Amino acid sequence: MDEITNCEKLASVLNRAGDQGKGAFCKMLWGNQSEAIQAQLMPLLSDVALAIIRQPEA
Repeated sequence: MDEITNCEKLASVLNRAGDQGKGAFCKMLWGNQSEAIQAQLMPLLSDVALAIIRQPEA
């Protein structure tokens, strides 16, 4: 993402995607973030989104 990442908006997108059953999109979006951004996102994610991103690749 750009130099400035709005983590609250990004977390909202991840949470919404998880709630809508769009796990592949959620994992793709998560995978495209740097470790620093991922660390900022973790406390903002819903239980559903967290479960999706923690699932091992099939």
